[in-house]
Amino acid sequence: MNVYLPGIKLNFSLRSTKLFLEPLGSALYDFPLTENYVEFHCFYYLTEKTDLTGFSEVLSGKSFEGAEIPYKWAILSRDGYSGIHVEFYDDPHLLRAFCLIDFHKNTLEISLVPKVTGNVIKVDPLFQPMGSILMVVMAHQQNDVIIHASGVDDDGVGRLFTAVSGTGKSTMAGIWKEKGAKVINDDRLWLHKGNDKWYIFNTPMPYYAQTPSFVELNEIFLIRQSLQNELKQLNGANAAMRFMANAIQHFYDKEMTGRHLDRILDIASKVPIYDCGFKPDVEVVETIRCLGSGQ
Repeated sequence: MNVYLPGIKLNFSLRSTKLFLEPLGSALYDFPLTENYVEFHCFYYLTEKTDLTGFSEVLSGKSFEGAEIPYKWAILSRDGYSGIHVEFYDDPHLLRAFCLIDFHKNTLEISLVPKVTGNVIKVDPLFQPMGSILMVVMAHQQNDVIIHASGVDDDGVGRLFTAVSGTGKSTMAGIWKEKGAKVINDDRLWLHKGNDKWYIFNTPMPYYAQTPSFVELNEIFLIRQSLQNELKQLNGANAAMRFMANAIQHFYDKEMTGRHLDRILDIASKVPIYDCGFKPDVEVVETIRCLGSGQ
């Protein structure tokens, strides 16, 4: 089974007879999204325990309060290897999962510890939260960016809207859909560079399938709720830093942070960034279209 991400091909195979891959969010990502890609061989298997010998925890987190299946996760490191460990608190099928990443050999080994030994286990190849964390790690490895944002394809013009949770990313996407634009995604976008241009892609989501789509990135809007629609172009470090604030940053050393900053500065040098106050109605669409960028 193959799953494609921007610049990446994941070739999955199974090493346990009672384990099955059942694509849900990743079901439609079965064709190349970019002209060039790096192939990773990914091996899934069941085990009675995860072996974390020699690994040190470099970053950790947990599910949001009230999550249906709570969990905690950690990114681990050992002698050039990376790992992602997930411990589930109340999953009906799994206790733990561990992904060993070897970027030198382009391999992933994903071990699952079932709640009941001998039970049949079915998972999406990019099951939550392992898939979401893995995509951030792999995007960073190839100098890409994943960001909390909505994005639309407005007749070939790619517009990205980003803000903290609850500010209006989904609302903005819905307004643009009402005015005829195609919504790439209303929550998370993968920014990938090709031919010296940046593009926005959607990604496999945890609980629903969507058709893969992308568009060149032409404008970025840092949105906030306002009594009136207003736009102000930002420049320099201020634009870059405000944009970077909403990127997903699972980084744990200066080298990783430095590379990420270089990417953000490159995006800010190529794509105009605007502060965007908006009221939730269709008038904001024409306000933005009047900018004329990308036409």
